[in-house]
Amino acid sequence: MRSRRTPFACVLTLCGFVLCALLGPGRAAAAGDPADWCDTAGLDKAKASASVRLAHGGRVHTKVTAGLTVHVPSSWEHAKSLLMSEDTDAYREAMGCLTRPYESQHRWWGEWRPDGSPAVRPEKGGFGVTFDTFSWIDEATGWFRLGPWKVELGAARWRLLFEPAPGLGRVDWTEILVDPGAPGALSAVPAPTTREGATALVWRPKGEKAPPAVAVRLAPGWPRSFAARDDRLLFANVSIAGGVTWTFVACGILLYGAGKVRRRSGATGAERRAARTVSDWAWVSAGLVIAVNGDEVLYRVARAVADDEDWYDREQRLGLPGTLGAAVLLLAFGRPRRPVLWAGAVLAAPVLAVSGVPHRFGLPTSLELPADAPDRAVYALFTAQGSLAALSLLGFAAAVWRVARDCGLVRPSCEAPHGPRDLQVRYAVPVIVLCTAAIGACYAMAAEREWRRISWLSDRRDGAYDAQHLEKLREDLTWFSVNFQNWWFWYHWLITGLVILAALRAAAARDTESPVAEPADRWLFLLFFPVMVGLALGSFGNNALLEPLWLVLNMAALHLVTVVAGSRTVLDRTLEVSGERLGATVTAARRGDILGRARRYREIHAMMRRLEAGQSDDDILQRRLLEREVRGLHTWTGKGGAADRLPSQVSVVDVALAMGPRDTWWGNGCRGALIACLFGLPATAVVVWSGWIRGDNWRAGIHYVLGLPDLVCGLVIWQACWVGAGFVLGALWRRLPGRRGPVKALAVAVAFALPAGIDALGNLLMDQGYGDTGLHVLTMLFVLTLTGIALDLDIFRGERRFWQSRFGLLLSVYQMRYLSLQLAYLVAQAVAMVTLWQFFSDTGGGPPPKEFEGGGGAGGGGGSGHG
Repeated sequence: MRSRRTPFACVLTLCGFVLCALLGPGRAAAAGDPADWCDTAGLDKAKASASVRLAHGGRVHTKVTAGLTVHVPSSWEHAKSLLMSEDTDAYREAMGCLTRPYESQHRWWGEWRPDGSPAVRPEKGGFGVTFDTFSWIDEATGWFRLGPWKVELGAARWRLLFEPAPGLGRVDWTEILVDPGAPGALSAVPAPTTREGATALVWRPKGEKAPPAVAVRLAPGWPRSFAARDDRLLFANVSIAGGVTWTFVACGILLYGAGKVRRRSGATGAERRAARTVSDWAWVSAGLVIAVNGDEVLYRVARAVADDEDWYDREQRLGLPGTLGAAVLLLAFGRPRRPVLWAGAVLAAPVLAVSGVPHRFGLPTSLELPADAPDRAVYALFTAQGSLAALSLLGFAAAVWRVARDCGLVRPSCEAPHGPRDLQVRYAVPVIVLCTAAIGACYAMAAEREWRRISWLSDRRDGAYDAQHLEKLREDLTWFSVNFQNWWFWYHWLITGLVILAALRAAAARDTESPVAEPADRWLFLLFFPVMVGLALGSFGNNALLEPLWLVLNMAALHLVTVVAGSRTVLDRTLEVSGERLGATVTAARRGDILGRARRYREIHAMMRRLEAGQSDDDILQRRLLEREVRGLHTWTGKGGAADRLPSQVSVVDVALAMGPRDTWWGNGCRGALIACLFGLPATAVVVWSGWIRGDNWRAGIHYVLGLPDLVCGLVIWQACWVGAGFVLGALWRRLPGRRGPVKALAVAVAFALPAGIDALGNLLMDQGYGDTGLHVLTMLFVLTLTGIALDLDIFRGERRFWQSRFGLLLSVYQMRYLSLQLAYLVAQAVAMVTLWQFFSDTGGGPPPKEFEGGGGAGGGGGSGHG
């Protein structure tokens, strides 16, 4: 690590060099008097109109959309400058006269511009300028500007003030429109000229050469007012408590399930080791959520009762050891070999040095870089932040490697075929260095992109611009570890899912004949569903207090499906003679005989369908012989060896399909997971496109400091979701109702959709929209249906060599009647997904993350990451 030839040191040195180049001295050119560059002579012949609309319904936060239209006469000195590029000083000067107050450095954090705004078009006698902006009201108090409007916020009342740029002080205002949304305005000054629609007020100040001082007061509905208070002490701490409780409930279930395994008589050594891993992770997960979210609660309370500035400085400094503690917890759980631990110690050294004695590196106590900070201070903080990010990734990798190895996802070492394969430094370090560099580069690019967004009209000729740019970049560097910690912790539930899988695998190895997990493991199996498959639901009014309830609802929904199935499953039917349960007689030893009977049954039915065309006396005799053979195929042997018969409603093909493609529930689950992973690839593309790219989502993502890494992780978490759903479908294959795979898949999809339906009811009451929940449910149904069909086909994989294609085998298994129904079913699902895609076209329902506005990011909850 200390050698300049190591990859990590080279990356740090190179990035530090680039950063120092960016943070170099600014240009010394001054802007001069702002009044000199905003000459309004000639603008008195301009015409303008303005509007502002508030959309409260169908979203968590109120969305504000403002518009400004100006006809600029050619006689204005700067009119031709509007035709230049946005990157020119002339354009910024001209557009600033029309949209900004008289100042050279105007940066409005809350103002967002859609693509193509502002637009300049030629008109008779001049140019037309259309300036559209939008924002969200996600603060309880304060104010922000949006185009020619100022929005003042209070706990229960909001005000919209018309304050256009002084450059438009003498233009002819043709129309000013204010639409406060339902239920309408409480007061308006001066009195409006007319009304448009249900709530919009319109002013038409004819003959006036000064803009009217329009002020509209409104009282938003309580859901929107409630959601805007997410920064208040009680609201924020209650919301964080909801996410922490989610993790604590999951940890409690993990400890309960592990305790039952340890107390169970006859538990194998593998089961006890898996139970110990489950217990260890439960405590580590609880410690992580306290380290990541508990400090934020502490800082909020401390800033409320003590000096705000002092605790703001302490938060930046204490953020480094706090994140270090979380990374060490993960590394300790991963139990890697000594070389990995030494690598972790090397990465921890710069963090401890910078946070312990910052003055040695020219840093203040708060670790906030002042404009005159020496280069060594920038290098030191940059090295500490990069080392801490790499250490967090190393701890995460070690923890994932341990549980993935226990799950059987990591193959044994070639040198020791029966021994574990350890995490190797020579492979882990280069990958982690590349990931750290990539995440850091995305962070820096997003921070720079965000700066350019808010400073697009700032005067670059003013020396204050470079100084403030430098200050903002250094502030983003200071908060990197806090934002990074809050981001990566959100994905720790992946480790929880793998830990549960490891415990289930150990139980499956002990009992190879059990079609489902034993009752002692049932709690772990049910917990796997909300952790790996269920959607992140239960947040109403931007408050996560009720999220733990949806953890229980997901578990209850899956349990309800299996309980309601009960005697409706094929293997729960009873034999005709002895009344014995059919599932008790279906064993791995009888698989070959059952598949042979099923094949002969299908052949006989194919011959009988061909005989139906003739109906001669010989054909009737032949049909009777075939029917006698079918009755013989349904002759069965009970568990004790006595002769018996299959239930009258069950055919031998139904029995074969009910077994699943493997002999154990674990084998069926693994096969379902693999197939769902393949079918989930296009589904992941659809869901990620809708949730991360389509509409306003892409704009928010590229400006969010960790938006691009979050997009990549979105691909991973949705693939994990389909894999988990396929595993649940395969593991419960023998306990699900229905004779064919698509019907069994419907049962799991119902368990997935029930909590989403309850969440949709809450969203309806809160009038906050449904997002992509409907698309997620239909996509899950589509993936599970295809997985169910593939599992049915996989049961008869031994016959594949006798068919020209898999479709021919599928036609033989399902028969024409069932196959046509399944195809129509799939087409209906595809049409429903396309319809939902087109119907829910507004994806800009929520504001971007508040990391945009400086400071640490909000702490994440504890729920799973889908949706």
